[in-house]
Amino acid sequence: MAWTESEREFRCGLCFLEKQSYASAEARFSKAIELERSVGVVRPQMRYLSYYALARALARRPTPEEVKLCAKAAAEDDFDPNLQLNLGKVYLLAGKTAKALKAFQTGLRLDPTHPRLNIIMAQADRRSKPSLPSLGRDHPINRTLGRLRASLFASRRPPHAEGRQIVRRVG
Repeated sequence: MAWTESEREFRCGLCFLEKQSYASAEARFSKAIELERSVGVVRPQMRYLSYYALARALARRPTPEEVKLCAKAAAEDDFDPNLQLNLGKVYLLAGKTAKALKAFQTGLRLDPTHPRLNIIMAQADRRSKPSLPSLGRDHPINRTLGRLRASLFASRRPPHAEGRQIVRRVG
């Protein structure tokens, strides 16, 4: 009986997440985990944990704890592309774009037709490394050199790449 209640809470949390009511989603996912523990389940379902961490990260600023929870869930249930998607989203919220892209790519290896992973990968940040890594990406010299490099290589792009828009950050 508690299992069905925890599943009901989890699904309700998904609805709140869809409506971008992140604090309510976090509360529902937390309740689902609590209900499982109340019946003696030692290890909660990893999808409960992953979505709980994602909702927490969306409701507030992401902390290393949310990243750790999502990474744990994705590592322990490594056949679910949705957990990789959640991990990637939390990484993006934490400003770790390279790790986010890696998580998305892992998810796509699990399910190459996953619609949300394909959409987010099409929009993902794909900037080159800074021209002078010791200065940092936002340094004026790097910004100038980056613009120069982009203009030089713009003429070398294949015609089909012209219509493709690359988004800087995916949130």
